[in-house]
Amino acid sequence: MTDPIRAVVPEGVLRLFIVRHGVTEWNTAGRMQGSSDIPLSPLGVRQARAVAERLAASSLTAVYTSDLSRAAETGRYIAERHGLQIRMMPELRETMLGDWEGMTDAEIVARGEGDLLADYRCDPAAFRPPGSEPIESVATRIWHAREVIATAHPTGAVAMVGHGGSMRALFCDALRAPIRCMFGFRLDNASLSIVDYGPTRAAIRTLNDTHHLRGLLEDASS
Repeated sequence: MTDPIRAVVPEGVLRLFIVRHGVTEWNTAGRMQGSSDIPLSPLGVRQARAVAERLAASSLTAVYTSDLSRAAETGRYIAERHGLQIRMMPELRETMLGDWEGMTDAEIVARGEGDLLADYRCDPAAFRPPGSEPIESVATRIWHAREVIATAHPTGAVAMVGHGGSMRALFCDALRAPIRCMFGFRLDNASLSIVDYGPTRAAIRTLNDTHHLRGLLEDASS
C-alpha cells in the first residue's frame, strides 16, 4: 500500500494532514482544557518533534494551526522541517468548555454538578457544560477554516494542527454524518489523520495514527 505521506498528491486533490497537539500538563492531570491556553509539557514537546519527523518526507506547502500555544508550538516543529512559517487561525481553537475549563471530574462533582457531568459523558452533544460552546458552533467554524484552506490550496499537501475535540467535526463532514457523531472519533495527542479532498468527495486515508510515538511514554487521552 502506498504511503500517503510520501505519495504524490493527485492533481485536483487537497491532502490535509490533521495533527492534534502534543500533550500538556492539564491533559495528564485530567483537567478539562477547552479554549484555555495551556503550553506543551516536556513530553508534549517530544511528541511534537516526533510527528514533525513523521511528516518530514511529505511535500507540505503550508501549515495552519490554532492560535492556542499548544497547537502553534506543535505546528512550528512541523513547519520548520519544510522551511515554512505557521499560519494561525482562531477558528481552529478547541471547543470552549465554559465553567468546567481547568477542572477535574472530581472538582466538578464537588461543586454539585455530578449528574450533569454523567449526562455529558454519556451524550456530550445534548448535555453541555455551563456556559460552553454549542457543538454546532464548533462544527461551523472548523468547516469554515477548512474551506478557507481549500480555497487557498485547491491541490497539494497542507497540515492542520489543532485539537482533539473540535477537529473531529472534519470527519463527520467527510462522511456526511450528523455532527453529534463527532464524539465517536478518537484523536490522541500528537496523532496524525489524513483526509483527501477531491473535486466531488472527501476520503479519509488515515485516522488517529500514533506509530511515530512508539518509544515515548503513553500520553493522556483526555
